[in-house]
Amino acid sequence: MTTPHPPAPVDVVELVVRLLRTLLAHAGPDGTPIPVSTTVGDGPDGGPPTVPWVLVAEDGHTWDWPAVQRSVIRLTCWHHTPHAAKATAAVALGLLCVRPAPAPLLHTEPVTAPLAGTDPYTGAPLATAALAALARTPTTP
Repeated sequence: MTTPHPPAPVDVVELVVRLLRTLLAHAGPDGTPIPVSTTVGDGPDGGPPTVPWVLVAEDGHTWDWPAVQRSVIRLTCWHHTPHAAKATAAVALGLLCVRPAPAPLLHTEPVTAPLAGTDPYTGAPLATAALAALARTPTTP
């Protein structure tokens, strides 16, 4: 007899990725979706496979088990120009930090504004921004 596994809580990074995929579904050139992921590395020199591309990563995390997670989320956006990268990062940050925060996020707050730069490996324009997120921990996939 096998014991069913208890439901696993969804991590804040995954919650943000799911939310941004919906919010950026028509934000790309010509109304196309902007890809949102937790990984890069399939492109040349380890960069994203296409641009624009939004990477969601975590810079810090605490957890009040089992209900609430607090996380510092870093958004990195690669694009064709520094201005487009910074603008796309700003849109993603703004969509996540509206009042009230999009569910299941309980509270979001910007930590850094979008900062433009250049990917040291690919030479592609990019921008980064960060936000603090407080999220109720769902257990559904």
